Amino acid sequence: MKTEKLIIKADDLRNKGFFKESFKLWNKIYKTGIRKNDPEITLNALLACGDINRLLGKFKEADKFYLEAIDLAEAVEDEITYADALCGFALSRKAQGFWKEALNLTRKSRRIYNKHKDKKGVAFTYWAEGAIWRFGGRIKKSLDFFKKAEENFKKLRDKHALGYVYCGLGGSSRIYGDFENSKKYYLKANKIFRTISDRFGFAYSYCGIGNAYRMNGDFKNAVANFKKALNLYSKIGDIVSSSYTLWSMAIVKILNGKYEESKEYLKKAEKNFKNCKDPRGLIYCKLLKGMISYLNKKKKNAKKFFEEALHESKKFDFLLEKKYAERFLAGKYPVPYNIP
Repeated sequence: MKTEKLIIKADDLRNKGFFKESFKLWNKIYKTGIRKNDPEITLNALLACGDINRLLGKFKEADKFYLEAIDLAEAVEDEITYADALCGFALSRKAQGFWKEALNLTRKSRRIYNKHKDKKGVAFTYWAEGAIWRFGGRIKKSLDFFKKAEENFKKLRDKHALGYVYCGLGGSSRIYGDFENSKKYYLKANKIFRTISDRFGFAYSYCGIGNAYRMNGDFKNAVANFKKALNLYSKIGDIVSSSYTLWSMAIVKILNGKYEESKEYLKKAEKNFKNCKDPRGLIYCKLLKGMISYLNKKKKNAKKFFEEALHESKKFDFLLEKKYAERFLAGKYPVPYNIP
């Protein structure tokens, strides 16, 4: 198959959430680019490989691809691809807890996009910054940037991007306490992903819909949507986003008084978060372990988990998780508490 056709196929597979299959093709394309000494092909492949590894939770691998792309783009003076690689690297660093570094990288890429009047690039940085602020727990800022991204992608008529913007708005709205709008945003995203056959987006939106139901106390519908998400994530091979879904299942089990079942979901989530080195996910696991200990009348253990969660939250300056841990320690939250 010719390289051009291979690229089209690899890109189509990636957009539809067939990440492992897409990565095999992109890796082949990367080797072709190196062999032919073609920087354009090589850069496209490096970015795609970085993105796929990031989405699969292989952040260290993603970083290698992004850094190689940054070096090559700089060497051949391709500023747009340089900005693309910076933005991808920023999202990978964010996922590893280094959200302030990610913020600087994203803003640097936006300056380049603005210089070249690249509207799609600018819109993507607004979405990325919304995701970064959310990770750092600054939810009002997160909502502001997601709304900027929505406005820009609507003008560009980019349905695929809008699906992920609505997921971002859904997540930040939930944390902000706006559960009804959270569900509406995720349902809009789900509808888009259904029409464009994006498995990853479909799974992501199902998880969000489930969490919106969870916050409204409708645990039956919450679990039904979480199961749909986990089924798709399993087919994709995801270990990051699926782990947050496992965590959500664990908290529903706690709220229903099924502590032993909760432990099983929590154990899987924690293992995955450790594998991909997601500090925020591990903090959420500690908060739930503290809850379970408290409910099992093991208050010393509960305090230990809450203190560990507080320490890690301060280390990474995660504002929300810090607040949750502090309030648990102060006894200001009832246990079990339905964490957004």
